[in-house]
Amino acid sequence: MSKLRFAIVGCGVIHGTHVDAIRALPEDAELVAVCDEVGDRAKVVGEKLEVRHFRDLTAMLDWGQFDVLTVCTPSGLHGACGVLGAKAGKHIVCEKPLDVTLAAADALIAACQENKVKLEVISQHRFSSGMQLLKGWLDEGKLGKLVYGESVTKWYRTQAYYDSGGWRGTWDLDGGGALMNQGVHYVDQLRWIMGPVKSVAATMGTIAHERIEVEDIVSATIEFQNGAVGTLLASTAMFPGYKQSLEIYGTHGAVQIDNSRVRHAQFASGDEEQSMFGVKAAEPVVKDGIFTATGEKAELSLSQGAGDPRAISLGGHVAHLKDLITCIREDRETFMNGQEARNALELIVGIYQSAKTGTRVNFPL
Repeated sequence: MSKLRFAIVGCGVIHGTHVDAIRALPEDAELVAVCDEVGDRAKVVGEKLEVRHFRDLTAMLDWGQFDVLTVCTPSGLHGACGVLGAKAGKHIVCEKPLDVTLAAADALIAACQENKVKLEVISQHRFSSGMQLLKGWLDEGKLGKLVYGESVTKWYRTQAYYDSGGWRGTWDLDGGGALMNQGVHYVDQLRWIMGPVKSVAATMGTIAHERIEVEDIVSATIEFQNGAVGTLLASTAMFPGYKQSLEIYGTHGAVQIDNSRVRHAQFASGDEEQSMFGVKAAEPVVKDGIFTATGEKAELSLSQGAGDPRAISLGGHVAHLKDLITCIREDRETFMNGQEARNALELIVGIYQSAKTGTRVNFPL
């Protein structure tokens, strides 16, 4: 199959990462058009990149000379733009989150299914070596029965960040604050590893920023259907911005990940010394950033952004596009499909419901 033609709607901060990811795959993908309704933004970007430019998505879809629509608009417009693209027969790449409401997310998933197009939602951390190792260990049973999972996002955003766009910090278009926008990746990873959620209790506040409707800090306690428990923290008020971390503990193993890199992993070897105080565990699998089992160096973070939303590396986005292109050519389901993305969104929506009502929320919503 010839290379796939991509068009981007939304020329804000994240569009440049998608441009670079598309151009990193010159044998398989090419960018042919951009669209943005704000001023001359699309014209400036289109002329710089030497591609077609449009101010209206409908006009770009009417032109139609592309295969994949990449949605980089404000979060609350993801579903609507994706539905238009799917109805026009375009495969969809959607930036996180899938949308800010379950209704809009479900409409996009349904539109892609009805029109037989692929949907790939960006969750680049899943492709990191750390998460791939963790998922492999989990599937192999090395952690035993899951006991506890912890997701922490201690990031920082300036007031200028929220003031830079009228949609930022609004419930309608941003869908939330630190959790929906910044913490969503580690919410996805926690849900991916720990499984379906039974209930959640949460609290949130807006402490360090002004002129925003949404939270800049939120914490939650989670009960999973498998009996395990978890905690979650997401903030954009932690000056100057720190690592994201995911910690997973089971009856026979523990894995700690910082910024998508395994910091520590330790498993029971099967012949441990037993005592009344527990197990003398095997040596750590990872020490000083080196995997002792294979000698392979731990991969650096695929995505940074702790203090700067533009500081996002390219590897995960390229992996997503490779997956989408392969799935289109082989007609199979994408790795990060609509339902997978919906799982994370449902947890976020439930956390917000709990924080707003002051009650524990049960799942499914």
